[in-house]
Amino acid sequence: MSKFLFVVPPFFGHISPTLSVGGSLIERGHEVVWVGLTPIPDMHIPEGGRFIVPPELEEHREAIGRILKRQDDGPYISGAEAYKLGMEETYIPFSRFIREGLDRVVDAYQPDVLVNDCLMFAGTLCAHRRGILNATTTPVPPDLGVDFVKAPKIFAWQRDLILGLQQEFGIHTDAFHIHSDRINLVFTSRVFAGRDDLPAHLKFVGPVQGRPQPASFDWARLAETPRPRIFVSLGTLLVDIRRAFFEKLRAAFADEPLTVVAATDPGIFDAWPDNFIVQGFVPQSRLLQEMDAVICHGGFNTVNDTFLHGLPMVITPIAYDHFHTASLIEKAGCGIKIRYKRLTAEGLREATWEVLKEDRYRANARRIRETFIGSGGNAAAVEHLEAFAWSGKVLAE
Repeated sequence: MSKFLFVVPPFFGHISPTLSVGGSLIERGHEVVWVGLTPIPDMHIPEGGRFIVPPELEEHREAIGRILKRQDDGPYISGAEAYKLGMEETYIPFSRFIREGLDRVVDAYQPDVLVNDCLMFAGTLCAHRRGILNATTTPVPPDLGVDFVKAPKIFAWQRDLILGLQQEFGIHTDAFHIHSDRINLVFTSRVFAGRDDLPAHLKFVGPVQGRPQPASFDWARLAETPRPRIFVSLGTLLVDIRRAFFEKLRAAFADEPLTVVAATDPGIFDAWPDNFIVQGFVPQSRLLQEMDAVICHGGFNTVNDTFLHGLPMVITPIAYDHFHTASLIEKAGCGIKIRYKRLTAEGLREATWEVLKEDRYRANARRIRETFIGSGGNAAAVEHLEAFAWSGKVLAE
């Protein structure tokens, strides 16, 4: 059996799919360890796995906290500023912070394959320096983003950042080594990604499932509620805008003949409408089996779960990769996109009733669901990683 080490950022949306893949690897008899910058509750870690936060990170604890808080600025800054916030103020510092602890864990654990999330450049740099097999995971559809041919100054800025970081890790080359160039597992389908010109090392395995979701829920109360039922989530970040967003949600649906299940802290308001069920943490995958539509910001774990249940969406992209994902959803005919800055209660209500009443949205969501299922999910991800660990070779899709 093989030993896998996942290097993950402190964003649960990026950690979540690795927990599902890691759980499947453990079931196959492999050893799996995660290394991250902040702890996660034990209830999320698959039985038999370990999640390590190196003690060397303690001196960076306040800086990590400031960076995480800074992510809430995403809704209020331009695309260029968000790109800078990501590269220069988040991903590069995270790699610097974790370097020493990651080196020590890798030396002690001796993994056969080091699997780094696409935001954790330190993983590939560590693997490259030690000659360890390296894979990357990408939880969202690839977005080539900036056209560097038309923006040479931005390319030069990014190049200097990356090469400077690599030199700090002892890698002196003009080639980029922040992601694996041999295998990158992408948790969506090639059809949904909507491009035929993507590199061959991107392996589209579709959504993965199975991470522990131990949250309780009042299923009896839900069973008594009228349909249609709408699930609403803003993910785990963007804390500062929650009150404003859910205020619009209350205004939109308080008197409507439907049920809203909202995944947020109930304490942000003193009272909620009678047709709302509000809970901070929910068993999302199981819950979506009882829903008729989803309202979300475009976070890809929620998007994947929604597609796997063939549900239409109303997407309110707020920052970062949300806009790319929302555009793909709209292009596929599976939902309606409303930019958060333009969101009103009336617009939210109208869009939601449209996706509920117009059959084409659900039909298209079911079409995408089939491409997701056909991509293989956990089995495909494990097959790729096992073959890579055992032979160093990459399977063709």
